[in-house]
Amino acid sequence: MNLIVNGDSHNHEGQGAIEELLREYQAQPLRTAVMVNGEVVPRKAWDAIRLREGDQVELLTIAAGG
Repeated sequence: MNLIVNGDSHNHEGQGAIEELLREYQAQPLRTAVMVNGEVVPRKAWDAIRLREGDQVELLTIAAGG
């Protein structure tokens, strides 16, 4: 399915699970915040959410530093 991830088109090969998308981007779940269509998705809700064609996803990686 085609998603918009961080502003770019992305062909998601999975079934729409957030964890699958994170693996495609090699993102660490404990260091990544997720927004879908402008709404923050709490980590505890990731299993309940299924991404759909055309969804706009923002993956925000938390990094240490100053």
